[in-house]
Amino acid sequence: MKMRDAVVRRWRSAPIGFKFGAIMAFMMFLILFTAVIGSIALRMTLNHVESVILTSTEIRELTMEIDRELQHARQLERAFFMQWPRIGFEQAMESSGYEAKQRIRKVIELTGSLRNKLDNSAISRELQEAVLHLEFYLSAAERYAGTFGDAVILVSELARQETGRQTNLAVLSDIFIERIEMLQATDMLLLFRTYQTWQNLYLGTRQRPDMQSALNALKPLQETILSSPDLTEISRQDLLNILVALEYVIAQILELDWQLEDKFREFDLQISALTPISEQLTSLARLEVDRARDGIDKTRWNTTLLLFLAVLFAMALGMSTALVMHRSITRKFAALTLSADRLRGGDFQARATVRSSDEIGRLAETFNTMAERISNLMHDLQQRFEMSQIRLFQGIESIEEGFALFDKRDGLVTANRNVIKLLPPTGHVLRPGATFRECLASVIDAGLFRGERASVWMATQLQMFRRGAGSDELRLTSGRVLKIRYSRTQHHETVVLLEDVTERVRMEEQRLDMERQLLHAQKLESLGVLAGGIAHDFNNLLSAMMGNMELALALPSLEDPARKRILQAHTAARRAADLTRQMLAYSGKGGFEVRPLMLNDLVQDNVHIFRTALPKNIRLILNLAPSLPLIRADSGQIQQVIMNLITNAAEAIGDQPGTMTLSTRVRYCDADCIHRSRTTEKPAPGWHVLLAVQDSGDGMSDEILTRLFDPFFSTKFTGRGLGLSAVLGIIRGHRGGIIVESSPGSGTTFEVLFPLDESVIRNTLNDGEPPVGEESVLPEMNSTIPELVLVVDDEEMVRELSVEALQHLGYSVLVAEDGLDGVRIFKEYQEHIGCVILDLMMPNMDGVTAFAELRKIRKDIPVILCSGYSPQETEQRFAGDRPTAFLQKPFSIKALQKTLQTAFNSYS
Repeated sequence: MKMRDAVVRRWRSAPIGFKFGAIMAFMMFLILFTAVIGSIALRMTLNHVESVILTSTEIRELTMEIDRELQHARQLERAFFMQWPRIGFEQAMESSGYEAKQRIRKVIELTGSLRNKLDNSAISRELQEAVLHLEFYLSAAERYAGTFGDAVILVSELARQETGRQTNLAVLSDIFIERIEMLQATDMLLLFRTYQTWQNLYLGTRQRPDMQSALNALKPLQETILSSPDLTEISRQDLLNILVALEYVIAQILELDWQLEDKFREFDLQISALTPISEQLTSLARLEVDRARDGIDKTRWNTTLLLFLAVLFAMALGMSTALVMHRSITRKFAALTLSADRLRGGDFQARATVRSSDEIGRLAETFNTMAERISNLMHDLQQRFEMSQIRLFQGIESIEEGFALFDKRDGLVTANRNVIKLLPPTGHVLRPGATFRECLASVIDAGLFRGERASVWMATQLQMFRRGAGSDELRLTSGRVLKIRYSRTQHHETVVLLEDVTERVRMEEQRLDMERQLLHAQKLESLGVLAGGIAHDFNNLLSAMMGNMELALALPSLEDPARKRILQAHTAARRAADLTRQMLAYSGKGGFEVRPLMLNDLVQDNVHIFRTALPKNIRLILNLAPSLPLIRADSGQIQQVIMNLITNAAEAIGDQPGTMTLSTRVRYCDADCIHRSRTTEKPAPGWHVLLAVQDSGDGMSDEILTRLFDPFFSTKFTGRGLGLSAVLGIIRGHRGGIIVESSPGSGTTFEVLFPLDESVIRNTLNDGEPPVGEESVLPEMNSTIPELVLVVDDEEMVRELSVEALQHLGYSVLVAEDGLDGVRIFKEYQEHIGCVILDLMMPNMDGVTAFAELRKIRKDIPVILCSGYSPQETEQRFAGDRPTAFLQKPFSIKALQKTLQTAFNSYS
C-alpha cells in the first residue's frame, strides 16, 4: 500500500512530457502485440489455404480434363466408324481416326499424372482410396486404346484402297462384267446386275441379309452359266472361277464384319466401365474442394476469434490507460478549456480552477492573470466600440447614395435607408445576414426583368460582385436610372453603392441625340452645299443650252431634220434639269411648286406610267381610300417619290413573281408613330394623309435599314444610290414623314405621311392657284415695254442667252459679270433701268448683298432673283425685303416672259 501511494504521488508530480511518453510507450506496446498476434494467425491461415486450394483445384481440373478427353475420343471413334463406309478408310482416318488415337493416348497420360498427384498429395482418405479405381481406369483406357487399334486394322483390311477386301470385290465384279459383255450374254448381265444391287446395298448399310441376298442372286447366275449352250468350255470355266473368287471375298468381308461387331461390343463394355470411375473421381475432387473451403471457413473463424480477443484485451488496456490520462492530464485540460470557452463566449469573469504543481497548474495561473487583464481591456474597448459604431452608422446614413456592405461569405453586414428608398423591392430581404443573391432575386421578382434577360442580368451582377469591381446601370419601370458600383475593402468585404443618375442619363441622352442631329444636319448641309454648287454650274450650262435651242426653234428658216435634232437635244436638256432637281431634292433644297393636290387623282393619272415601269412578274394593286382630303404638295415631286418607291420595291422583289400594293388613306399619328419617322425634323402629331407602298420581296436587315437613306448608298450593282435619298429630301421639304417597316423574309412597307392643312381644306375652292393638271394662262403683256433690263450673272453663256432672249422679247439689255459690276452699272443707268435680273451665287458680291445695295439706291426697282435653288430656299437668305419675283434655272423663254410681266405688274 505504501509503495502504491508513493507511485501515485510520483506520477502526479511528474512532468507532462514524462506522462505522455510513458502512456505513448504503453500504447505502442499494445499496438505491436496486437499486430504480432494477427500476423501469426493470418500466416497460418494463408499457408493452410494455399496448400488445400492448390491441391484440390489441380485434382479437380485433371479429373475434368480426363473426362473431357475421353468423351472427345469417344465422339471421334464413333465418327470414324460412321464415316468410313461413306467416304473411305483413308479419308475417315484423316478426318477423325488419327485424332481419336491421340485423344486416347492423352487420356492415358492424364490418368498417369492424376495417379502421381494422388500419391504425392496430402489429401483426404476417400480420395486416396480412389487410387485403386484409378488403376482400373488406366488399364481400361489402355484396353480401349488397344481395341480401337484392332478395330482400325480390321477396317483397313476391309476398306483400304488397294488391298482391302471391298476393293478386291469391286475388281472381280468389273472383270466378270467385262467378260459377260464380251460374250454378249444379256441374261447373265441382268442377273449379275441384280447381284450388284444387293452388294452395293450391303456396302452402304452393312446389313448381312443384304449380302445374303447378293449370294442368293449368284446361284441363278451360276446355273445359267452351267446350262448356257452358247458358252465355250473355257469361257464357262473362267466365269465359274470368277464366281468362286467372289464368294470367297464375300465370306472374308462377312467374317471381318463379325469381328468388328465384337470390337464394338468390347468398346461399349470398356466405356461402361470407365464412365462410373470418371464420375466418381470428379465427385471426389469436388468434395475435396468443398472440404478445403470448409477448412478455410474454420480457419477464418479461428483467426477472427483470436483477433477479437486481442482487440478486447487491447481495448481494456487502452481504457485503463485513457482513464489514467484523463485523471492526470485530460480532466485538467478540459477544465482549462471550459474556462477558455467561457472567456471566448464573452464571460470575462471565467477563471480556471486547476490546482497542481505541474505545467498545467502554472498554465492555469497564467490564464487567470490574462483573463483579468482581458476583462479590463474589453470593458474599455466596448465603450469605444459603441461610440465608433454610433459614429459609423450616422456616417453611413448621411451618405446620399445607397450603401450596403457584404462580408466574405456574401452576407449583408449593414445598409442605409437609401437602399430601400432607391430599390423598394429589397425592403423585405434587406436584413443582416441576407445574401447578395437574395437581394438580386427580390429585384427580379418585382418584375423589372423577364425571362432570359433576368438570368443574364443576375449573372452579370454576381460576376462583378465576386470581383469586387465594376459598375452597371439599372433602369426601373418608373423611369428612374440607378447606377450600381462595386468595390472591395482591405478585409475582402464588398461594398455596393446605389446612385440615382436619372437626370444625368437623361441629359446625356439629350446631348447625344443633339449631337447625332447636329452631325446629320452638318452632313446634309455639306451635301446640300455640294449639290448647290453642282446645280449652280450645271443649271447655268443648261440655261444657255435650253435658251439657245428655244431661240433656234423660233427661227422660221429652221427646217427638218435640224429642227428634229434640236427638239431631241432640248428634251435631253429638260431631263438633265430634272436630274439636277433630284440632286437638290435629297438635301431638301429642291424647287417645289406647292399647290393643293388630290393624291388619289395623281395616282390615277399616272398609274399607266407606274405599271409600265414594273416588270411583268409583278402585279400592282391599288387600294385608294375614297374622299381623301387635299394636301399642299408639288405634283411632280410626289410623282417622283412614288416612282422611286415602286422602282425600289420592284428591285427588292427581283425576278420572282410578286405583288406590290399602292394604297392611300387618312391616319391619325400619335407621338410614338411620329417618332418612327426617318426624317430629322418630325411632323407634328395629328391627322395625316398616308401614301403606302408595300412589296412581297425579301425584306431588309437592320444594318441595311440604318443606311437606307444615306446618299450614294445602294445594295444594287448598278445605280447612283440617290433614289431614296431624293425621296427623303422631298418628304423633308414637304414637312412630312416617312416610316419604313421591314424584316428579312417578310417584305417591306414604306409609309409617307403628309400633314393635313386645315386652311387648304377650307380655302381649296377660293385658292387663286389653278389646280394641278390645268394649264395656267399667261397674262397679257403690257403695251408699254421698259426700255432697259439689267442682267447680272457671272456666267458668260447665261448673259449672252439672256441678252438674246430679252431682245427677242423686245427689251433692251445691259449686262454685268458680278454683283459689284451690277451695282456700278445700276448707279450709272438707274433712271433708265426698268428691271434687274440678279443671279444668287456670284463672286466678289453675291446676289443677296447686291440686292440690298440696289434697294438702297432705288426702293421701287423690280428685282427678279435667278437661281437653281427653290424659292423657299432662296427666301430664307433674305431677312426683311425680298425680291419681286423668282426665276429658277434652267428657265425657258416663256418662263422668262411670264416672270418679267409679273414683276412689272407688281409695280404698275
